[in-house]
Amino acid sequence: MKYRLMDLLACPIDKTFPLRLTVLEEEKGPASDVEKVPCEVYCSWKSTNLKDPPADWILNCRTCMGINIQSAVLLCPNCGRWYPVLNKIPRMLPDELRSASEDTDFLKIFGERLPKDVVARGTVGKA
Repeated sequence: MKYRLMDLLACPIDKTFPLRLTVLEEEKGPASDVEKVPCEVYCSWKSTNLKDPPADWILNCRTCMGINIQSAVLLCPNCGRWYPVLNKIPRMLPDELRSASEDTDFLKIFGERLPKDVVARGTVGKA
């Protein structure tokens, strides 16, 4: 997943935007060619809203667009649900469609590096 995707994602339960991103693993590639700031509303790499981004941000965007997020967690600041990112794919399913075993495995692997509010909620990301 690219940081750019965070400009589009909202909590599927309560539609809160932006979600809080905690990156656990990423791989850096070559800087990308961009001519303008690709994010429209929110830059998750800098964790800031974009009303009038400074011109020098294009330099940051080139670096950001070369990064692939392998593993991360997305946290809704409103309802408290969390969603894992596994193998570059955000798993943003409603509670009834989530896999408790997948959530448990994710917590076992990354638990020490996750925000405390994610670990405290346990499996199935429930609030």
